[in-house]
Amino acid sequence: MKKKSIIIDCDPGCDDTIALLLAFGNEVLDIKGVTVSAGNVHINNTTENTRKLVGAFKPEIKIAKGCEKPLFKEIVTAPEVHGESGIGCVVLPENHKKIEELNAVEFLAKTLKESDEKIDIVITGPMTNLAVFLMTYPELKCKINKFIIMGGSSIGGNVTPSAEFNIYVDPEAADIIFKSGIDIVLCPLDVTMKAYVTEKELEEIKSIGGLAAEVAHGAIKTALDFYKEFYNRNEVPMHDPCTIAYLLKPEIFAGEKVFLGVELKGELTYGETIIDYRDKFGKEKNAFVLNEINREQFIELLKAAIKTIS
Repeated sequence: MKKKSIIIDCDPGCDDTIALLLAFGNEVLDIKGVTVSAGNVHINNTTENTRKLVGAFKPEIKIAKGCEKPLFKEIVTAPEVHGESGIGCVVLPENHKKIEELNAVEFLAKTLKESDEKIDIVITGPMTNLAVFLMTYPELKCKINKFIIMGGSSIGGNVTPSAEFNIYVDPEAADIIFKSGIDIVLCPLDVTMKAYVTEKELEEIKSIGGLAAEVAHGAIKTALDFYKEFYNRNEVPMHDPCTIAYLLKPEIFAGEKVFLGVELKGELTYGETIIDYRDKFGKEKNAFVLNEINREQFIELLKAAIKTIS
């Protein structure tokens, strides 16, 4: 089977950690690099988390540190969900993995320019790095096959009543991506809230044994503890891994081609994604938005990847 060339842009983050493990555990993905953004926690933390994760499981993959703040506003983080470090109770072994000297934008440009084929870009955090890339190197956007993005919602937000976290952190960057003309697959809360892990499944993951299982258990448990305390739920959605799962098994998802936009001016709706399921605007449909998932097959994908690298 021909490998799929991807770059992952992320902000680890508990669920970013699971997305990375899912990608590391599937050889069908040729990961050309991981670029890091600020988001769930400060850029220094997200970069260090990425460095240790890649160093522990896939040290041959290159890492580039990205933008430390959004385009036009102060950074918003979520340590209450992910812990101060970004990965909660997880303690990763020290290793000697180095960060690239090129920053994320320069790394994206170099990697895409040198590639003989188009590359899929997976974005599981705020879209600042890719927005800056598109503004700086517009001539290279033709080298991007599509964006697979975790972000947005048509069912209400998780930061404000209408805005989802990744979009809210940098709505202006999202606007640039949505208007780029590049094919988009969006994994909004509409689908990711259905990609949950139960307490029983979390224990099954732990029982796999090995470092990957230990890391996955710690990351998921950190997020689960938050959901128990604040939402009184005994399961936790795994938002970011939906992007990787879609690349691996698109058939376990359902979705719809729609117009996708973002609100930048609303006093109460700043950062809200506009997912025009009813074609009210009559605008060009610029995104395939996922809204259904076969959860059982998603869980099996997670378990299989963790077994592979544990």
